[in-house]
Amino acid sequence: MPLAGLTLMIAAELVGSSPVPSRPWTDEIVYGIIIEKFFDADPSNNVMKARFGKDRAKYEGGFWGGDLAGIRAKLDEVADLGVTAILIYPVMRNDENPVGKFLPTGYRPRDYESVDRNFGDVAAVRSVVDAAHDRGLKVILDMPITLPGFEHPFLGDPGRKSWFGPKSEYGVPRWKAENPEVADYLIGVCKRWKERSGCDGMRIDSAHLQPMSFWKRFVAELKAAPPRPDFVILPELTVDPRQIGGFIREAGFDGAYDFSALRCREVFGRGEDVAQLAFAGREAHQFYPDPRAMMAPIDNYEKAFVDFANGPKAARTKLALAYILTLDRVPLLYAGNELGIAFTEVGGAFPPGRRDSSFLRDVKALIALRRREPALIRGDYTELAARDGVFAYLRTAGEERILVVLNGSDRPRDYSRPIAGRPWKSLRLDDLQAGGLAKMAGDELPLRAEAFGARIVKVR
Repeated sequence: MPLAGLTLMIAAELVGSSPVPSRPWTDEIVYGIIIEKFFDADPSNNVMKARFGKDRAKYEGGFWGGDLAGIRAKLDEVADLGVTAILIYPVMRNDENPVGKFLPTGYRPRDYESVDRNFGDVAAVRSVVDAAHDRGLKVILDMPITLPGFEHPFLGDPGRKSWFGPKSEYGVPRWKAENPEVADYLIGVCKRWKERSGCDGMRIDSAHLQPMSFWKRFVAELKAAPPRPDFVILPELTVDPRQIGGFIREAGFDGAYDFSALRCREVFGRGEDVAQLAFAGREAHQFYPDPRAMMAPIDNYEKAFVDFANGPKAARTKLALAYILTLDRVPLLYAGNELGIAFTEVGGAFPPGRRDSSFLRDVKALIALRRREPALIRGDYTELAARDGVFAYLRTAGEERILVVLNGSDRPRDYSRPIAGRPWKSLRLDDLQAGGLAKMAGDELPLRAEAFGARIVKVR
C-alpha cells in the first residue's frame, strides 16, 4: 500500500467510535487484563517468547505471547460476563533484557510513546478501545509513570540528571516529578495517550512515590485534556488507609485501590476471624471520602485468591466474589476469577468448555444481580454481624433493603436478627439468587447459609 494510503488508513482508525455514555465511576464493575498472559491472537509478535521461551524456567515474569489482538478477540466473552469496564495493564514499550532472574512485565517502561512490540501498536490499542466502547465497556489504561525502566534513554542523558531522584526499592530511580520539566514530560505522555487511545481513565502505579503537588497538577490537567472531561484517575497507593484518604481528597483522584478488602483472602480463603472484615469496613468508612469509589479485588497482581485459599477452593473463591460484588466498593475481577481458577499459561482463562462452567454461570448471575439492584451499587452500608464465621451487612437505598449473609465457616450457619428496628419474625425475605421466597412474614424460620456459602435476600 502506498505510504499516503497507509497514513490515511491509520488516521481513520484513530478517529474511533463514540465513547461510552457517561456514568458514575461508582457504577462500574471492572475486569482486569494482564496482557502478556490473557490471550495470544497474533503469534507473529511473540518476540520475547522466541528469545527467552526455551529458558523460561530460569525467569520470573515475561511476555509469553498475550497481545492486544488477543484482547480484541475475546471482548465478546468479556462483555458477556456483564462487567462494565476493563483495566488493561501497561501497553507501552518495556525494557528488553532481564534484571537478574526478572523479565519485564509492563512496569519497566523504556519508551512511553510506543506500544511494546510483543503487544502490537498504537492502532491496536485504539482498536481495542473502540471495540470495547461498541460493547458498552469503558477502558482504563495502566500508566506506570512513577518509575522508568532500566533502559529508558533519559537515564543515560547527562543533561537530565536532575530528572531523577534516589533509587527506589526496585533498583531504578524514581522520576523527580517535583521538577517542572519532569512534570511537563509525564503529564504530556498521559495527555497524548488519553487523546490517541480514546480511553476512559488511567490507573497510576505506585502513586505514593511522587509528591502531592505533582498529583494535584496531574489530575487537574488530565481531566481538562481532550477528548472527554469525565475521565477517571485511580492511583495505586500501598500506604495505610488514612494516607490513601488524604491522597484522594487533596489530589482529586476519583478513588483508589482498597487493599483492605484483600483481607477476604485470609478470612474466606483460610478461615481467619471475620472480625478482620469488620475492621476493614470501619476503616474504610472512617478514612476514605467515599468507600463506594474504592476498587476492591480478591487477587493481587502476583497471586490469585484460588492459589492462596485452602480447600474447598471453588466454594471459597465464589464466597469472596460474592463479598466484593455486594460490598460498597467498585468490584475488580481479574481474568480467571470468573472461572475460579488461576493460570500461568497464555489463554488459560479461555479453556475448552468455558461456557459450560457452572462456576461461570454463578458469577455472571452475581454480576447481573449487582447491576439489577441499585441498593448494591449506590446503597448505604450497615454492618450487622461479624462472628462465628458469619459476616452480615445491609445495603439500603431508599425503601429498598438487601441483606447479605456470608458464611466463611465449614458448617451451616443460621441468621435471624432484627433489621432496621424490625423483629426478625415480621420480615419477608425474597431470595435474590435462587428466586422465590426465602422466608414469609410471620415465620420464625432463620436464614441458613451453607458452609462457605452466601445468602442475598431482599427485605420487605
